[in-house]
Amino acid sequence: MIMEFTNFTTLVREEVERRTGDNYRVRLNDVRKNNGVVLRGLTVMQDDSNISPTIYLNNYYEEYISGRATLVNVVNDVMDTYRRNKVNQSVDMRYFLNYESVKQSIVYKLVNTEKNKELLEDIPHIDFLDLSIVFQCMIAQEELGRASILIHNVHLKLWDVSVEKLYQAARENTQRLQEYEIKTMAEVLREIVRTENPEEADDEDYVTELSENVPMYVLSNKSRVEGAACMLYPNLIRDFADAVGSSLYIIPSSIHELLLLPAGQEEESREIKHMIREINDTQVNAEEILSYSLYFYDREERKVIQL
Repeated sequence: MIMEFTNFTTLVREEVERRTGDNYRVRLNDVRKNNGVVLRGLTVMQDDSNISPTIYLNNYYEEYISGRATLVNVVNDVMDTYRRNKVNQSVDMRYFLNYESVKQSIVYKLVNTEKNKELLEDIPHIDFLDLSIVFQCMIAQEELGRASILIHNVHLKLWDVSVEKLYQAARENTQRLQEYEIKTMAEVLREIVRTENPEEADDEDYVTELSENVPMYVLSNKSRVEGAACMLYPNLIRDFADAVGSSLYIIPSSIHELLLLPAGQEEESREIKHMIREINDTQVNAEEILSYSLYFYDREERKVIQL
């Protein structure tokens, strides 16, 4: 008999709690991710710390019910993940109460408007085509790695600032804190080949041949996390279109990156839209989908439109 998901997560929590001991608090909580995806998270909090990594159990459950992992395997892996990522200190969050303290750390990202309707009711945002520009505050502490806090309407009331003021801060900060990077598809594929098959020279030859026939570019930030927001960077798309001497198709690969393709025949757009749908439905995690739309930068009109 297959164990139900709630019972599975409860057993994992109880076993982690038993292993960690009395000085730890182990909790389960549902976390709303991008695109309305809700994941069951487990946190392990030390008594002398107010922060903890969240370990999501949904994929572990899939491994368990498929027979690829036992409950003991799951708990062992959860404990290993916690030990690798735990932070042995507390973070003083009082600075977050003052806008002047956080304004240099506010950045923006792009999410799909339709898929995030419920979330957008509770957070400041600006419409952009079928997307929404939303805001977060980067926590600049090396021990935490890349951590951020999503900005909600309650924060704006606390700080007494407008969405427009938030956007102006993010417009300056994002490209400074998250530098963009444009690579040819050949460069990106070659990196993947070298990582997965470091001794396969024939694969690199194939990549080079493929890229010569498909002049496609990958736009993201250097961390390759939520890099689709680079589309908003002032003059970036304009300057790139001028450099390649063409209008551009902008393909929403995911929330993390965009593909840029010099525009050709009109029939191409129908094929690209079909490709976007197929890749979103089969290759991209539900919480990482940006859009099913195709965007077009018109070099003469100097603007991005949705096709």
